[in-house]
Amino acid sequence: MEKRTSKRAKVSKKAFNKQKKIMLGIVALIVICAAALAGYSLSIKNIVTKWDNKIYPGVTVQGVDLSGMTKEEAKNKLTESFETVIGNKKLSISVGDKQYELIYSDIIPKYDIDETVENAYKFGKEDGILKKYMTIRSGSSKKSEVQLGFSYDEEKLKKYEEKLINDATQSASDAKVSIQKNNIVIKPESEGRTINLETLDKQLKESLNGEINSENRVEIEIEITKPKITKEDLSKIKGIMGTFSTSYATSTPGRCNNIEIATSVINGSVVMPGEIFSFNDIVGPRTVERGYQEAGTYVGNKVEPGIGGGICQVSTTLYRAAMKVNLRSIERTNHSMVVGYAQPGLDATVSYGYLDYKFKNTYDFPIYIQGFTSGKTLTYNIYGDPNALNGKTYDMVSEILQTIPPETKIVPDSTLPEGKEEKDGAGMTGYKAKSYQITYEKGVEVKREVISTDNYASVGVIVRKGTQPAAASTTPTVPADQAQPIVPPVVQAGQ
Repeated sequence: MEKRTSKRAKVSKKAFNKQKKIMLGIVALIVICAAALAGYSLSIKNIVTKWDNKIYPGVTVQGVDLSGMTKEEAKNKLTESFETVIGNKKLSISVGDKQYELIYSDIIPKYDIDETVENAYKFGKEDGILKKYMTIRSGSSKKSEVQLGFSYDEEKLKKYEEKLINDATQSASDAKVSIQKNNIVIKPESEGRTINLETLDKQLKESLNGEINSENRVEIEIEITKPKITKEDLSKIKGIMGTFSTSYATSTPGRCNNIEIATSVINGSVVMPGEIFSFNDIVGPRTVERGYQEAGTYVGNKVEPGIGGGICQVSTTLYRAAMKVNLRSIERTNHSMVVGYAQPGLDATVSYGYLDYKFKNTYDFPIYIQGFTSGKTLTYNIYGDPNALNGKTYDMVSEILQTIPPETKIVPDSTLPEGKEEKDGAGMTGYKAKSYQITYEKGVEVKREVISTDNYASVGVIVRKGTQPAAASTTPTVPADQAQPIVPPVVQAGQ
């Protein structure tokens, strides 16, 4: 019994020793592995640390390798590779059959190198140490592209676009008509070429980039514009339909000048079917810069000097010529007082920005307005198709409904001897008048239509009557600061 127990004890001790050896081996292995891992980790850390101030391997910008460079080195490299070169880059542009080049230096190209270098430097730096190590190890075989920030001056691009449009486009040209030795001569129209600015801007911006080695070409589509007036339109003009003339023989030089300038501006005007003619739109502002001079004008019920005085004779003459071919006014106003070149009710005053003379072409063909001056006579001819009148002729007449004589007002004047009278101005008679458009067939009146009823103010006469006693008038003394009243000018014909 004791022998069996002893034998079991020996077996148990032997097993224990064997397990102990195994445990010691495992511990030893763990220690060795831990030591190896610690050494490996230390080695990885050392490798990663060496790249702390450098850009990781494989980081490129447009093919330029920045591996292992510091920020400063990378900035210098990118500046050398891009900023010194980009200004010479060109963008080819085709506009129809014309070729253009946009040189990048014209739009002041700029790279954001600082931000690009910062992005290159940060690449992989925010990862864990093991991933950093893997990035460093695989960088040479695996490229990582960093975008290079690029911009340009958009105002410079806008100016280039405007210049290109001005050069590449062409306005449509209307057919022109002129009268040469009583012959109607027509110059044909031409089509226009234009570019849509928004489309051009979009295409250029899509093609502009900071890639040094890229070659882009832009093809801009041309849009064809049609002229408003064609040779076919103007071929419907066959001859004179109506004419009217007025004289400005007694006018001052300034007034003559104004009449002649306005007439030359209107001469050659074409009014298409359904179109409205506006005197003010055609003639424009009456300014010194445009050649107009000072002459008498109506301001309220007074005659005062003004730039462009006399131009109302032009609008009146044109009004009468238009009515000769039955082109009715859609805007027309009479003067505040009568004028010498037109009967009451038959005038048309204008004032830029305030009063206009307008008529609408109600015919189905264009009309051509010929205006000229000769021997101080102003004439307007209206050309169109005389057959459209169907043998009819038109004229205007005026009927005086009321005559308003000028009032005489006597005012005392201490500068005149007692009882002496002096008249200031001649005064003007006022009228109420009705105008008619008369239609004739074979010289016989067949219709009479009321066109307007107009009122013209009368201008009174002031008589200054002396109040100075006879004894004091032997040697009259007039203080230096008391000027004689200025006599208002007599109203010139054709205000």
